[in-house]
Amino acid sequence: MIRRIQFSPILMMAMAAFLALSSSASAQSEKRGFAFDLFGAEVRPTDSDSDFATEAFGVRGQYRFSNVWALEGSVSRLSDVDLWFHDASAKAYFVHSDRFEIYALAGAGAYRLSSITTDATVHAAIGAEINVGEKAYLRPEVRGRWLAEEARGDDGIVDYSLGFGWRF
Repeated sequence: MIRRIQFSPILMMAMAAFLALSSSASAQSEKRGFAFDLFGAEVRPTDSDSDFATEAFGVRGQYRFSNVWALEGSVSRLSDVDLWFHDASAKAYFVHSDRFEIYALAGAGAYRLSSITTDATVHAAIGAEINVGEKAYLRPEVRGRWLAEEARGDDGIVDYSLGFGWRF
């Protein structure tokens, strides 16, 4: 005697979801932990009438919570002026590959000029982390920064940076 087994639609959907979730989880290892990088940047105003351009250098540190989300902090200094930028950012990775990842970030910060003036900034960026080893990576990034109204004479500034980082 052959007995036919009937599955309920809810059980079928639960089994399909379990298979889909377990296969995607095993295909991608969870990326979590700290990372640190050093970077150099060229800083230019977005005002097309200005000829001002200078270099900057700094450090960035981040903690990655998942394959998609991370929090980041950075400190940078312009090379020819005593101007410091301090930024805190939320970071979202939206393209994943074995060799590189592309991300977007946004956040708020502050700038300090010669230990006298401190004012607020906001920023947004897009960049990539290009693997050069299991833990090391190169990080090109373009970051737009908008200063407080009373301090800016143009629409903002743009940082074109290249960093070298290490994941822990």
